[in-house]
Amino acid sequence: MVRFDYGVVLIENLKKADLTLSGFLDAKAIARAHKLSPSLMEKVAQELKRGGWFESKRGSGGGYKLIKNEVSVADVINFFEKPRKICPINRLRSKL
Repeated sequence: MVRFDYGVVLIENLKKADLTLSGFLDAKAIARAHKLSPSLMEKVAQELKRGGWFESKRGSGGGYKLIKNEVSVADVINFFEKPRKICPINRLRSKL
């Protein structure tokens, strides 16, 4: 659930930020502003980038930019939380 929380903070900051000319924000700077772990925030940002949510740029003025137009809390939950498989009743009966 921690990755979800970090993802929400990151996405909300990228959506609301007054972006610089390059349009990219540093994930570690966002983490420090919210007193969160910069290394975990960077990992979450990379995961969201691989998932097609962010664009990234290295170097001076680099960071992450949100490229998904519409983002809902449900989208973020579905991205971070793996679906849980419920054991079918028949499988339980076979073990009895």
